[in-house]
Amino acid sequence: HRDKKRDKEKVKEKEKAKEKERDRDKEKERNWDRDKEKERERDKERNRDKDKEKDQEREKERHKDRERVRDKDRDRDRDKDREKNKEKEKEKEKEKDREEVDQNKEKDDVTKEGEKDRGKIKDKEGDKDRGEKEKDKEKEKDEKKEKKEREREKERDDKKKKEKRSRTPPRSYSSSRRSRSSSR
Repeated sequence: HRDKKRDKEKVKEKEKAKEKERDRDKEKERNWDRDKEKERERDKERNRDKDKEKDQEREKERHKDRERVRDKDRDRDRDKDREKNKEKEKEKEKEKDREEVDQNKEKDDVTKEGEKDRGKIKDKEGDKDRGEKEKDKEKEKDEKKEKKEREREKERDDKKKKEKRSRTPPRSYSSSRRSRSSSR
């Protein structure tokens, strides 16, 4: 009887042990599943991050491309503007040259006209001009002579004064005083 009881208890214990084993296995399986799921989530997150980075890189590249295109456009526009300015400058230079040529032609025409007129006038009044020029020259000569004459006179006067001073003996104090008082 006791053996039966013992056998039953053993069987129960064995069943309990098996049950515990099964529970442990299930728990392990659950944990393993949970870990797998976590790993999958982590992978997804990692992939999402990588995708974001790739997207950011792509966006950066697009931005750089846009910048390059913008820079090229700007440079092209600048070059066009430069070309236009060069053309304008060339046109201005040409216009200036044309004006200069026109002015020079006018000057040449005027000077030729003037020379012709002068030639005619010289033919008519050549004799008169010569006479006037000679008169002017004579006047200048006369003026120079007069100037020299005046200078010579001045020098003579100065010499005479000096000689007078050297000839007269020095006056005494009283006589010089008398002459001063009498002049007053």
